[in-house]
Amino acid sequence: MNRTARLLSLLLSSFLAACVAGTPETPARGQGAPPPLPEVKTAPPAPGMLWIPGAWHDDGVQYVWIPGRWESPRPATQNPDG
Repeated sequence: MNRTARLLSLLLSSFLAACVAGTPETPARGQGAPPPLPEVKTAPPAPGMLWIPGAWHDDGVQYVWIPGRWESPRPATQNPDG
């Protein structure tokens, strides 16, 4: 397998692993969210981007981990009154 194929395979498997909606040890609703999962905070993809940490989300059945991500900051809003 050449280098490009291995890289694509690794990226695809990482993507598919991130798409899994919870794990067997994910607690059901009503038990409270578990502690945050450890994350590796990479370098920002562009200057000025903000890190949004991962968090548990209650999907109505169980808690699902939403991984941390980089986002562009929101533009400043101007007060129309002055």
